[in-house]
Amino acid sequence: MSAADAVEVGYARCLDETRRRAANFGLGIRLLPRERRRALSAVYWFSQRADDAADGDGPPGKRRARLETVRSELDRTLAGDPAEPSWAALADATSRFRIPHALYRELLDGVGRDLDPERYPNWEATLAYCYRVAGTVGLISLPIFGADGEDARRDAIDLGAALQITNILRDLREDARRGRWYLPLDLSDRYAVRPEGVAAGSPGPGFEALVLTAAEEARRLYGAARRLSDRLPRSTRACPVSLAAVYRGLLERIAADPEAVLRERVRVPGPAKVARALGASLVALAR
Repeated sequence: MSAADAVEVGYARCLDETRRRAANFGLGIRLLPRERRRALSAVYWFSQRADDAADGDGPPGKRRARLETVRSELDRTLAGDPAEPSWAALADATSRFRIPHALYRELLDGVGRDLDPERYPNWEATLAYCYRVAGTVGLISLPIFGADGEDARRDAIDLGAALQITNILRDLREDARRGRWYLPLDLSDRYAVRPEGVAAGSPGPGFEALVLTAAEEARRLYGAARRLSDRLPRSTRACPVSLAAVYRGLLERIAADPEAVLRERVRVPGPAKVARALGASLVALAR
């Protein structure tokens, strides 16, 4: 297989994985022009490869070894020798859009922190975690969106944090069962909520207030979506605002019934998801 063929095959695989595994993310990237859509799917593929290595089955030592394999494959790719087509697609996207290599390594470092779960004393620490695992993805995506500058960087980091806090709230019980707790400990203490109680499905009377307070922080950060879209060319601005709209819908469903996260994985129904994404996109394009 020629190098050019490997890139094309790799992009096809990345797009297919995005469609299969990322209903929310996949909806947003469909609104991008072809080359940018392909590049962002390669970024998604890489981030999922890292997540799968660290969060998959097996003891921490085995997962750590898998993550180190991903790190080695990344180094090989960035040195110009991708091991297989999906890595070739990532190399092409990185070169085409001049994505800083250090951001990929920051993301791997962030994902690796989950191998030794830690607790975060306050919002500053929780947001630092959100930067490592989500803000880095936002910064990787910025050149693909066609944005640059410190203001755009700050907005991408804030939007990544908003998305990550939404994920944290949705997965509270599942993560607590795995010994993970990402919400600030001073917030948990304020409402007398213990991770062990959440894991058992009996979090106590302060649980609703805890979720609603965290949701308010996420709402504040979602304001970055509009600011970021205003800094983008019209051809790409629909993607981040549609993604933010879908996740904001998820956040509002959680806020309307906080205890739902103890019973199920909260989702936005398909028709509502499409409506939110398209509505937000049309507003962004009209500005």
